[in-house]
Amino acid sequence: MPLHQVAEKVEDRKLFSGIWIKWNNLTYPEKIVCANISLIPAWWIIGIYRFMAALIFFGIAWYEQRHYGRIRLKKPSLNAIALFIFSSYRLIGSIFYELATDSKINITEDIRYILFWYGLILLLWYVQSNNIRVRLEVVAWACSVLVIQMLLFWVVGELIFGGRDYIYPRTIFSLLAGNAQGNYEHGAGLSNYLIPYLPYHTSIAGLKRWSFFFIIPEILALVVAYINLVSLDIKNRLWSICLFTGSFFLVLVSGTRSVWLLLPIIVILRYTLIYGRIQGYALPLALLAIVSFTTLSFPPVTDSLLEVYNSQVETVGEVRADSTEVRGEIYKQTLEAIPDKPIFGHWIVGATVLTGFELGRVGTHSFILGTLLYHMGIVGTLIFFIFWISFAAWLYETRQGRPLSAFFLLILYTLLSTVMEFGELIACMLVLLAAIVGSGKIKNSN
Repeated sequence: MPLHQVAEKVEDRKLFSGIWIKWNNLTYPEKIVCANISLIPAWWIIGIYRFMAALIFFGIAWYEQRHYGRIRLKKPSLNAIALFIFSSYRLIGSIFYELATDSKINITEDIRYILFWYGLILLLWYVQSNNIRVRLEVVAWACSVLVIQMLLFWVVGELIFGGRDYIYPRTIFSLLAGNAQGNYEHGAGLSNYLIPYLPYHTSIAGLKRWSFFFIIPEILALVVAYINLVSLDIKNRLWSICLFTGSFFLVLVSGTRSVWLLLPIIVILRYTLIYGRIQGYALPLALLAIVSFTTLSFPPVTDSLLEVYNSQVETVGEVRADSTEVRGEIYKQTLEAIPDKPIFGHWIVGATVLTGFELGRVGTHSFILGTLLYHMGIVGTLIFFIFWISFAAWLYETRQGRPLSAFFLLILYTLLSTVMEFGELIACMLVLLAAIVGSGKIKNSN
């Protein structure tokens, strides 16, 4: 029986038995997505997160070849082509830079780069060619399993063992590959070690910054922020509230201040949009006009609001005041350095802005300023913007059946891109995940 007919039959069956999902009632894409999200702790322990995109596509290719004698791919979309050009430009440019400066070429890192990025591009191409959709409830259930695992981990690590320091074990892949030696040193080889929290960074009330299974806290924050948005699309109120509460708590323990500030804004924007679609936009726009007029026309009100805003920003900044100051200096020196090589960029990070702090270098801590404009110049930045805009347009064109979380994830990423340097490997997989969540048939945009 053809896959699309199997998918249509499966969608008519009951999805849950109590709190458990009925595995046999899932489509093949849903099984792949559900298993991979639920087993993220296993991939972390094994140490193969960088290879997941390629491994998933190789599995799909094997299945397609076995059942159809070929991999069913249509003409690639503009966003798939743009992402291919961007990834290739970045890879080839870095190799040429290393050759031009007599730097040592890191073949291992280049292979990892190729496996992830080209695996991701092939996955995106396959998803768009075959109109792959995964039901929101399946993704939400898998995310719930993941959140429960992280909460249990936090209870054991923080409350029972007190978040004490320990010698970090290496991943299984690192042990087999022999690519790391001795104990972990700050700033080197994070992906080779199992580090669920960073004891040298503190958060509120002395609690550690947790990353759980996502290498660094910033990646954790991106993942659980998306789960936060997914929870708001769940129709079951109890499930929605529990998942929202659990994932929002994980956002807090990540200690990622930019997500702390922007996620509530995204949630407010979401409900404003929903209210406007149901009741009309007259009331929200009228309230906005009243607030704007009151704020700008009455100095005492303006001063009070500014005082509250500055107080809140200062409070968030004081959580890690030294980091706030260093980030400000990084952004300042990065902006000053961009005009030195505006067309093709610098390709490597610059000098440290604080003696002894190797991670605080010019060209870091911002995706737009650092990864794009500083490293790759105007050329690389324009190529990426073509991908991002065309991908957002494709999402809109295929919006039927999509939950709001897919669109608000893109908004969140866009707003964060000036103040965060994404963990791109996980961040891009999240974008791909958002692209396949939904229900119903969609029009092929290729």
